[in-house]
Amino acid sequence: MENRLRAVEIVFFISLFLVILLSFLPLFNVYIHNSVYQFVYLLAEIIGLLFALVYLLKMDRSQSFWLGWLFIVVGLVSYLLGDFLSFLREENISEIFKIFSFIFDIVGLLLFIVFIGNSLRLRLTFNENFLLVINSLLLFLLILQVGFLPVILNRAYSVWDKVTNIIYLIENYILLVLFMILFLTITTHFWGGEIARNYYLLTLGISLLSLSSLIFYFVLGGYNVFNLDRIIYLGAYLVIAYAVVKEGEMHIV
Repeated sequence: MENRLRAVEIVFFISLFLVILLSFLPLFNVYIHNSVYQFVYLLAEIIGLLFALVYLLKMDRSQSFWLGWLFIVVGLVSYLLGDFLSFLREENISEIFKIFSFIFDIVGLLLFIVFIGNSLRLRLTFNENFLLVINSLLLFLLILQVGFLPVILNRAYSVWDKVTNIIYLIENYILLVLFMILFLTITTHFWGGEIARNYYLLTLGISLLSLSSLIFYFVLGGYNVFNLDRIIYLGAYLVIAYAVVKEGEMHIV
């Protein structure tokens, strides 16, 4: 088990390292064609997705949790297709796939929260619910300030841009709220060990993907150097894929 996981970790690390290396080559006055960077980037995502698919098939489908992991992997597929179309400059279609990717992640997290609550008969306490409501309200006010209002009031945006951006913001908000619920549940109630770590990795990857998209697109206005946004997106993508791998590894006899 450890040897297989270590091999996956090495492959993921090399994939991410190559993308980072290509991103920082201009610092050394070495320039490559953008298509090379795009190919390596997509290859890294494909590798992560293939591992996730293989280990998804190793999971016990009779368990209710399998359905949640299925939606997570479908989200990875949709996100990969979105990146592929983005590199082909089919931005409108790419945005649709990215939107569906977040929808699949939302459904997956919701299923995990429901299944965990029902199987272990867990309910958050009053203090935990109060903390969750306060944090959700503060998060909404933050996204309203940096996202909703600038998008709605910006006359340079077309109707399509406004609609897609608002959907993105709503999805990011829901994902982050679900992240807080699931993280709070597994921190205070969930069983320990490797299974809990898989969900930690999953919530970490999804929250990183959501937060980075908010920061780079809505806060920084698309400004970045050395493709830092792409590096973080890929890192989050591989973390999510690795969570699927670890969960699948638990089912291998």
